Amino acid sequence: MFRKISLVLALSLSLGGCAGLQNIKTAVEVGTTSIVNPITRDRLNQLENIAILVFTGLNSWRQACIDGTIPASCKGQIESAQVYTRKIPPYLTQLRAFVKSGDQVNAITVYNNVMNLITTVKAQAAANGVTISTVGS
Repeated sequence: MFRKISLVLALSLSLGGCAGLQNIKTAVEVGTTSIVNPITRDRLNQLENIAILVFTGLNSWRQACIDGTIPASCKGQIESAQVYTRKIPPYLTQLRAFVKSGDQVNAITVYNNVMNLITTVKAQAAANGVTISTVGS
């Protein structure tokens, strides 16, 4: 748990300032799950909103690449991030079913998988100079 929070803290601070601190708050509030802290419909909604923000940020990155406003190396960078983003929608479908049926064990597993994918995508984007904020969710 400490290692996860440390990783989130390091990534968030590298993304910059106040937005980074908000990302830490969001990650701690949304990202920590357990049987004591179950995945409710509200938490599922929060995660889906975060996913929407991530996909919006990635679409902006992709459009900047298409428009040629960023270096041509962006194509490979975006393709490497898409490996992870393509996994998110099927996981969200599974997560909705688990939350609906009350299967918390599987819901927590899938929820954590989605959060890890989102963290990975945001880190890849940040490593390539693109900040994807999940503030506002």
